[in-house]
Amino acid sequence: MITCNVGLIGLGTIGSGVVKILQKNADLLGKRTGVKVVLKKACDLRVEEGKKLGLRDEQLTNNFDDLVNDPDIHVIIELIGGYSPAKEFILKALQHQKHVVTANKAVIAKYGKEIFAEAQRNNVEIAFEAAVGGCIPIIKTIRESYAADTIQSIYGILNGTTNYILTQMGEGKNYADALKAAQKLGFAEADPSFDVEGKDAAQKLIILARLAFNADISEDILTEGITHITKQDLKNAQDLGYCIKLLGITKKENNSIEIRVHPTMIPVHHELASVRDELNAIYLISENTTKSMLYGKGAGQLPTATVVIGDVVDIAKGKKEVLYQEKVPIKDLSTIQSRYYLRFTVVDRPGVLAQLSKILGDNRISISGVQQKEVDKATVPVVIITHQAVEADIKKGIQEIDALEIVKEKTAVIRIEDIQ
Repeated sequence: MITCNVGLIGLGTIGSGVVKILQKNADLLGKRTGVKVVLKKACDLRVEEGKKLGLRDEQLTNNFDDLVNDPDIHVIIELIGGYSPAKEFILKALQHQKHVVTANKAVIAKYGKEIFAEAQRNNVEIAFEAAVGGCIPIIKTIRESYAADTIQSIYGILNGTTNYILTQMGEGKNYADALKAAQKLGFAEADPSFDVEGKDAAQKLIILARLAFNADISEDILTEGITHITKQDLKNAQDLGYCIKLLGITKKENNSIEIRVHPTMIPVHHELASVRDELNAIYLISENTTKSMLYGKGAGQLPTATVVIGDVVDIAKGKKEVLYQEKVPIKDLSTIQSRYYLRFTVVDRPGVLAQLSKILGDNRISISGVQQKEVDKATVPVVIITHQAVEADIKKGIQEIDALEIVKEKTAVIRIEDIQ
């Protein structure tokens, strides 16, 4: 039996989950893995939180140095989240030759290159399976199962809050009511902006793209949220044979990487369309294994804590990770091609459709279909589906259309991915 002493920093939701699992399942974990994980010390400014969990006085501290200076601690688990002081704590642990396990997507997305380099310099491991997808083993899948394969593209539902909101809106709720329901159930924060604006999904996608394509990718990627999506958009999508998901999309073609996060219309028959409520899913397309999808809970105390402990076990058993990154150009997003859903809000009078069509045509945008439902109002919605078009042309065309006197609201633009 291998004994692995751990120091835990952060007794919030996930940290408390780690304590609970080790209290309940430490013996079972040892029998299954041959590793006895011992919580040597936990660090939190609120020491009383540890006492509520049943930790002894000698297991508690409010000073991080007590963890890194303890020669008996082998692994530091960082679960405080955010950029700072998490980054500083992680680097300090690595510099003290401590292995590190973290669920911190923000710090890995922004400072991953620096952190990985520090781990290599000190011949220690940094593990972060729980940073993306909660209990979905996507990091290990990419690093291990696909080690001999070439991943071509990733499509991910990477945020449970937005997926829950869109699911509820698809069933008839408006955005505000769907958000309130998500907050009541604990899926959304009081300030949900980080989720609904797509930033959480973007951080996770950056981590996946770095691993899948061995690329050095910065945080500056196209990121759009769901706040402009209406329940009518979801109904229109359904009528057209699609559903709307907030997708993280990354592809590698001709030695360049395309990476973006935004609401996306996908066919209702696709596997990703069946992923509802707060669940996450990652759909991989690769050269050898072709298509596969992993899905499950993307967050939650015990699911995430379980994955964190799994990383500790891997490190205790001597598992080594080799991480290399190349300079791969990021594709200029103005050059990407897609089909588009365009919803215009225009005055109800003759000649309007002709004006819209002319501007789109002048910008090399071909129309695949038009939907205009008769309503007894001064303004009416007009939905146009395009053939494949270039992003720069779409932006220019929409800018010209939105400047027209006949257009009364900013045009809604949703990209369409006919995923195979």
